[in-house]
Amino acid sequence: MANIPYLQMTLAVFAVALACSAAQKFFRKYLDPDQYYYLKDITLIGIWALFGIWTPNPLLRVTIATSAVAGCIGFCQKVTNKRWLRFLYFLTGFAFAVFGPRIAFIEAKGGEFLYLSNITSILICTAWVGVMPLFFQEIDEIPGMCGLFLALIWGLISIVIITAPQHIQDITQMCIMGMVFLLVFWSRHLNAYRRLTEPLSAFWGTLAAGVIVFAISRGIATYSIISITAGMLLLPALEITAGLFTALFSHYPGGNCIIYRKFIGRGINHAEALHAFVFICASIACLLVYNTLHKDAFFVMLGVVFAIFAASVVLFKFKKQKNAGTTRRPSLWGISVDNVSLNYALGRVQHWIASERRAHVIVTPDALAALRSRKDKRYREACAKAGLVLPDGAGLISAFSLLGMPIQERLPGCEFVEHLCKLAACSGWKVYFFGGKPGVAEAAAGILKNKYKGLTVAGCRDGYFSGEETPAICSAIKNSGADILFVGLGVPKQEYWLTEHLSETGAAAGMGIGGSMDVISGNLKRAPKAWQKLKLEWLYRTIQEPWRWKRLLGLPVFVFHVLMTKMRLDNYKQ
Repeated sequence: MANIPYLQMTLAVFAVALACSAAQKFFRKYLDPDQYYYLKDITLIGIWALFGIWTPNPLLRVTIATSAVAGCIGFCQKVTNKRWLRFLYFLTGFAFAVFGPRIAFIEAKGGEFLYLSNITSILICTAWVGVMPLFFQEIDEIPGMCGLFLALIWGLISIVIITAPQHIQDITQMCIMGMVFLLVFWSRHLNAYRRLTEPLSAFWGTLAAGVIVFAISRGIATYSIISITAGMLLLPALEITAGLFTALFSHYPGGNCIIYRKFIGRGINHAEALHAFVFICASIACLLVYNTLHKDAFFVMLGVVFAIFAASVVLFKFKKQKNAGTTRRPSLWGISVDNVSLNYALGRVQHWIASERRAHVIVTPDALAALRSRKDKRYREACAKAGLVLPDGAGLISAFSLLGMPIQERLPGCEFVEHLCKLAACSGWKVYFFGGKPGVAEAAAGILKNKYKGLTVAGCRDGYFSGEETPAICSAIKNSGADILFVGLGVPKQEYWLTEHLSETGAAAGMGIGGSMDVISGNLKRAPKAWQKLKLEWLYRTIQEPWRWKRLLGLPVFVFHVLMTKMRLDNYKQ
């Protein structure tokens, strides 16, 4: 296989690409989303491993093998959530530096050469290959950013390598293969609302680092490749560095992707903010490399940049139309839910706090809450006045799907509380916990404060109070300076209370979190992933709280009314 001619190898790559496209269409019908994307990741890494076996160049074999090992480390990270595993990337970087391509010299713009000692070369390659997967994982915290960033940096460097006078067949083939499979697996890399996750971001980060080292070690347009890399990495690197410093020396960590969050804070949606930030990075890279490339190569590079952006925007618009093909706010029995992504919902809260400073209620209804809305006018009105109505229960989402109004993303209240607290820790917002049994609010606040360093808890209070105490409670919350108020009084009491009194508390966002406070505090356990996938969280919680069995009697009634609505036989009138 090592003697396969260049043309035959290229045809083999495209044949594999077509086979992968056909396989994706076939398996998508039979697998759930998690299984489907897991299969795509394994297939992608497997194809690269096959290319590594085929290529006759031992240095490229080491590059691909190191990337596959990094992907395995990323998988261990995802499964165990152990941060110390990150140091293993530097061990893979050291192995790469010892057995793979190494930068022995650097060619400056004027044709001068700077030669490096073996120790210096090994240290530079180890640090570079060890840092790149970590860098890709950091920017992958923002869904869609890592994939778009990867497509651009890979595309720009590929143009430089392909158009360079030193035509090295293997590295050219590797660049073409990368672009082909980024396109084949576009839904994995160019989706504005999907993360690559730790395994794939570590794999691609290490592979990109290896390609850059290989090209520089062969003297291929060294100054251009360094300029492109520096230009693309400049802003994210500065933001990550600022986040590290604020985490060390400030009570309010700045976090990563500061510019992106500024866009979101000004009311720009996630996809537009994402494209704007990455376009700025690509523009800096193009400006830095302008004087180092032949004009034809430079204009080809610009064409690649705009082609990738156009493809990403078109795909986003297509997915948006597909997800919102029915309605932006599907309604069931008087409750209209927001058919939005997690990032959009977080962006709206950020806008409320940073810009509007008006009271907005967040409601997270489930199937039983929707059933309540049929007869409870007060609850319907609370949902109608809410700033965000996020679909929580799996039963409610299944009902919307059955009625031809698919929900693009489930947003469980328990998880949304954690996302808000993580964002609050980065932004310096204050949160207040109100509700639950004595001590529960304090326990939940303590756990979240330990989990998200820098989170400021403005205050806590249990949910046992009389109506006469409400003005004093509102005054206490207002004096605390809370930006976000979490209320755990149970449905529908918490929605009633927030609708009537949130404006008196001075908080910009108020969310009814019901039993989530018990889950976060540790009084209750959340259902394991297997139960969640089977949509049996309600059963798991009933096992922990047997007194809730009476509420389950409403589920058959809910199913009955959904079926009647589907058959247009329901006599409900608001």
